[in-house]
Amino acid sequence: MKVEELLKFGFSEKIVDKLKKEKIQELYPPQADMVRKNLLHDRNLVITLPTAGGKTLMAELVMYKKLSQTKNKIVYIVPLVALAYEKYNYFKNFFGDEYKVAISVGDYDSSDPWLADYDIIVATSEKLDSLLRHNVSWASQIGLAVADEIHLLNDSERGPTLEILLTRLREVAPRAHILTLSATVKNSQELSKWLNATLVLSDFRPVKLYEGVFSDSQIQFYGKKSYNLSDIKSEDAILQNTLQMNKQCLFFVSSRKNAETLAEQLTKTSKPFLKKNEEFELAKLSEEILNVLEIPTHQCKKLATCIRRGVAFHHAGLLGKQKQLIEENFRKGLLKAITSTPTLALGVNLPAFRVIIRDAKRFYAGVGSVYIPVLEYKQMTGRAGRPQYDEFGESILVAKNENDAHDLTEKFILGEPEEIHSKLAVEPILRTHTLALIASDFVNTEKKLYDFFGKTFYAFQYGSEAGLEEKLEEVLSKLVEWKFVTVSDGKIRATKIGKRVSELYIDPLTAFNFLEALKTSEERKLSSFSFLQTVSEVPEMRPLLSVRSGEFADLEDFIARNTNQFLRTIPEEWDLDFEEFFKSIKTALMFEDWINEKTEEEILVKYKVAPGELFNRRRNADWLLYALHELALLTDNKKCLTEVRKTRVRMTYGIREELLPLVKLEQIGRVRARKLWNANLKSLEDLRKIPIESLSRIVGANVAAIIKKQLEGQKIEKLEQSNLENF
Repeated sequence: MKVEELLKFGFSEKIVDKLKKEKIQELYPPQADMVRKNLLHDRNLVITLPTAGGKTLMAELVMYKKLSQTKNKIVYIVPLVALAYEKYNYFKNFFGDEYKVAISVGDYDSSDPWLADYDIIVATSEKLDSLLRHNVSWASQIGLAVADEIHLLNDSERGPTLEILLTRLREVAPRAHILTLSATVKNSQELSKWLNATLVLSDFRPVKLYEGVFSDSQIQFYGKKSYNLSDIKSEDAILQNTLQMNKQCLFFVSSRKNAETLAEQLTKTSKPFLKKNEEFELAKLSEEILNVLEIPTHQCKKLATCIRRGVAFHHAGLLGKQKQLIEENFRKGLLKAITSTPTLALGVNLPAFRVIIRDAKRFYAGVGSVYIPVLEYKQMTGRAGRPQYDEFGESILVAKNENDAHDLTEKFILGEPEEIHSKLAVEPILRTHTLALIASDFVNTEKKLYDFFGKTFYAFQYGSEAGLEEKLEEVLSKLVEWKFVTVSDGKIRATKIGKRVSELYIDPLTAFNFLEALKTSEERKLSSFSFLQTVSEVPEMRPLLSVRSGEFADLEDFIARNTNQFLRTIPEEWDLDFEEFFKSIKTALMFEDWINEKTEEEILVKYKVAPGELFNRRRNADWLLYALHELALLTDNKKCLTEVRKTRVRMTYGIREELLPLVKLEQIGRVRARKLWNANLKSLEDLRKIPIESLSRIVGANVAAIIKKQLEGQKIEKLEQSNLENF
């Protein structure tokens, strides 16, 4: 179907012109079928298509129909923040001249009232769930909810929130339609029945995918002629062959260390293929990547060196800016290869001609090495083949020998992806969402609670035999015991503190432990460590840093010297939580080093925590410290309030306490604040008095001018006071 034919089905010329600007001249067969069969409105849809099969455009067509016919809102739900920004930018460009597009991620203790004025809202599952907990007024106005990557219902971390969210949306916005998107759902028929949806199922792929196995210097494809490669290391041989074809590739490996090691190895193969202008551009990119941090770590230097030669590694240990630069320059064709952990398969759209899965097994403690799920393999291979660039794409499994090649073919190429199953019915998840439902007045009797969970995918899959009611009874009993919920005259109500716990988006068990710690604080010697250890021990902070056998003695000595700083009873060696307690101490000591101005490099060397991971852990700790502060405020624990506030600010900037007055100023972070302090400029009053010429010699002319401008006409006392009040 030519895009012009959309005019016959009620689409405007403006939409047709937009599609043409996107270089879309013709709809793919599944897209055309949707239009012809009038599936674009007034029904729920489960769309299951291979990656690059055109799911996003199908969603856009449904979204446009909904927007043009009603004044309802659309929510577009994604699993990751990076994916949220990608979709937001795309929809902003596509719909922005007619409709208002917003993005809402993070800050789970905010109702974001400004969203009421927007037509399309892109949000993560967790953020939209938190908005519903805050009873946003516009929820009933939702006319369409699009759930991207719906197969993540199968994920034990992300799945339950998505499942509860879809169940709840069907209740709060009963006239809203649900549209789900996924590339790999074996039991999509079951999913469509749960959602009372029409199933759109197709194996269409605009770029044909050939799947193969590399063994003994040869890639043997299923349904395609084989390649004979150079007799060198397998990964180098595959990259060399890819570059000879003037193509790009993605390597998936099992760990961060493997990604870095492989990237360094591949640079010897990639360098000879670079053109002069590419070498120049890569050198600039390398410098930019290197200087994302004020003081580069050895990981930054390693990455920068690899990038100079056209190869990058990509994993959760990198900073967001570094990952963004890598992704952008791979899309441009400047970077020739990326070595990555499997997380990239779920992230932003990053196609390549070739995808190489080097590590088809993954190690699990207590289990050993086992094959990755076929579902995950399909997600990885979906990256192979770029529409508008390639006539076909290739995915390659790397085998150790002939027997391994046979096993890989049987398991992955000829195998089918696993069915998805609800991961809802475990206690931490049930207690969190049970409290949320009660606290937002969504359910107020046990029957309504059971009825709600009876509408979930879990109940649909497992029926009455699932024992869900018994589990909910246990959860409810705990919430009553912790005084987050009351049951009286058949009515269930959240207490004031229970409601606040739900809004803070933390596990009720975490909140209970925080409240117990706050009680204990009255008889303890409080320090930043007291709060850092408290937030390090809760479920939301896991996985914690592992403790090596040689570290236990040092940690035991630390405990003995600082017993009075702990806001909990020290467990005995035989207690179940003994090991996790030690891990929490090590994690807290890492945070303590950060706020005592240890650099990212020092933390990387000492704790093996890379800058990207440190950033994510710090952000997590800040959220938990905020929750602890709010509970201290609610329980009128004045002793803790100031100390927790100070700890939060110090965590944000990575500074000692004496630098708190200085970092309130724009352009002043941990490095410049320390420079000013060392120059005996210890307060805002000191900065006001010093001549700008002298200040320029310390921090540079531009920053000095910015500092002076901020201080002009402002009362120093007010600025210093706001230093803590705003955090």
